[in-house]
Amino acid sequence: MKASVVVTVFNKEPFLKECFDSILAQDLDDFEVIAVDDWSTDSGPDLIRAIDDRRVRMIRTERNLGPAGAAQRGIDLARGEYIIRVDADDICLPGRFSRQVELMDARPDLCASGGHLRLFGAEEGLWRFPVGQDACRAEVLFGNPIAQPTAIMRADFLRKHSLRFGDDWPRIGEDWMLWARMLQHGSMDNIDAPLVEYRRGAQNSTHGTRRADYRSVILEDVFALYGIPFDQERCALHLVALRSFRTKPDERLIAGFHGWLQELKELNARRRLFPEPAFTERLDRAWQDLFYMVSDIDPLLGLRHWLKGPVRDARRLVYLGKLGLGRLRDRRSDDRA
Repeated sequence: MKASVVVTVFNKEPFLKECFDSILAQDLDDFEVIAVDDWSTDSGPDLIRAIDDRRVRMIRTERNLGPAGAAQRGIDLARGEYIIRVDADDICLPGRFSRQVELMDARPDLCASGGHLRLFGAEEGLWRFPVGQDACRAEVLFGNPIAQPTAIMRADFLRKHSLRFGDDWPRIGEDWMLWARMLQHGSMDNIDAPLVEYRRGAQNSTHGTRRADYRSVILEDVFALYGIPFDQERCALHLVALRSFRTKPDERLIAGFHGWLQELKELNARRRLFPEPAFTERLDRAWQDLFYMVSDIDPLLGLRHWLKGPVRDARRLVYLGKLGLGRLRDRRSDDRA
């Protein structure tokens, strides 16, 4: 069998028809669908049982395990050469499966791959993921190299290296933890196109959560895997690169973040954990992204960042000037009111 499609299901009844319709309409000839009910309390499992298609089978976890354990139960039963992951509230774009299988067949060096996400629902846009093996490997300290809702994995690779989701892994970010382990043994890449319509709304696992809290747990795990020194101070600084602040940004945070990125750059020069120049480019992007985050909070902080950076782009001074003028106009309007 060419592929096993693993769909974890927990209280996603309103979205299941669209999701499964998009799966069963794929043009790949040879695949099975394993729906894993993680003890849903709605009627979603009944809708899946009613699907009249021999390719679909459903199992139930022994208890509510969360996304990691539920996905692993499906992977354990997979008969396909490839594991394709689908989120139960998303919609696979036409041709997704065949396109991904074609890439993996042509690139035996890849242990997994994915693509971009087209957002719909409460938010619209396109979430892009790194394209190129080096870019994916350089991303692993900063986020997901591939998006789990678009992921295809080589089943033999997972078994050969005993790579599994842990039942005790967090309910958010479990994919990042698996990718970090897979990248120690293989390579990843992304198709430079959207493969999935990713539904944004209150049903998302990250909705209503404090990002800094769950990301701290994941970062501690990933940095330990690569043997990189990491403590609470470093964690607070690295969270800045993930747009998560434990404290309100100030000049001290900007200086500390600059120093932390330099520490990572020097460590990689010694140990060669991540490919160059992709890793340095990723560090530079983390630094440049901070400019807009702090400038929107306080233009003076943006100026401090601009003065600290190795490259001083005049366009950013123009941006700061416009921000400052806009705030001045707002104050005058408030005074007149």
